[in-house]
Amino acid sequence: MKLKPRQEEILIYLYRFRFLNRTQIQKLLCHKHFNRIIVWLNQLNTYGYIRKYYNPKTVTIAAIYSLDSMGRKYLLEKSKEEGSRIQPELLNRIWREHTLSEQFRIHCLFLADIYLSLSDLVTQNKAVLYFFTKTDLHGHDYLPDPRPDAYFAIKEAKRKTKRYFLDIFDPLPPRMILRRRVKQYVDYFDENDWQEATNHPFPQIILISPDERTKRYLNRYIKTKMEYTSDIEFYLSTWEPIRTKGMKKEVFEKVEESE
Repeated sequence: MKLKPRQEEILIYLYRFRFLNRTQIQKLLCHKHFNRIIVWLNQLNTYGYIRKYYNPKTVTIAAIYSLDSMGRKYLLEKSKEEGSRIQPELLNRIWREHTLSEQFRIHCLFLADIYLSLSDLVTQNKAVLYFFTKTDLHGHDYLPDPRPDAYFAIKEAKRKTKRYFLDIFDPLPPRMILRRRVKQYVDYFDENDWQEATNHPFPQIILISPDERTKRYLNRYIKTKMEYTSDIEFYLSTWEPIRTKGMKKEVFEKVEESE
């Protein structure tokens, strides 16, 4: 099967985000006609380029897609081209994509929604968005480990570029995981790896909690860490307002130092 350019784009988006639904793919391609998207997706699925996850009992929920074996093979060849950003070793994960939890898929879909929201906002403000998923960040050794869900930068005319690390916490995260992640960012800031490698100011950190209770806990804990490091900026939100309002400023709360 000879792929159309738009079908190749679909494979690359699935490589970057891992799981996407039809609506998201249509928005990512900026395509007006959903029936054309469905034709492309059905072809890719029939020939083994992508895997489809769909429950006919829930017709109101869009099908979800991930890469399959022929998609891996196709992108493996593309990775050999000059300037390609595809990491061959990451393509091997397609063998276990279908075994991953529903929550992991939801996590990936949510990240894609965040990207689409940011894309809409920068278009309205005539700014430029640079967005890198965890897949895109693979191999950058100076970044925090584990990698954030995303790193993005927004460049507005006549203003300084703003940079952000983004982490999404799934429902019921153990508090130890929350504390550990905050500490990792604080230690990373203190070690100066980012500043030395990029010569840019340290990114602001966005932490998205599953609920208000987790968000309040994070707020309290971060305040204790800021007693020692006050130059690092944390912004908090939860899944729900971002799902309903997008990545607007009003959905975020900056963690302030305790008086």
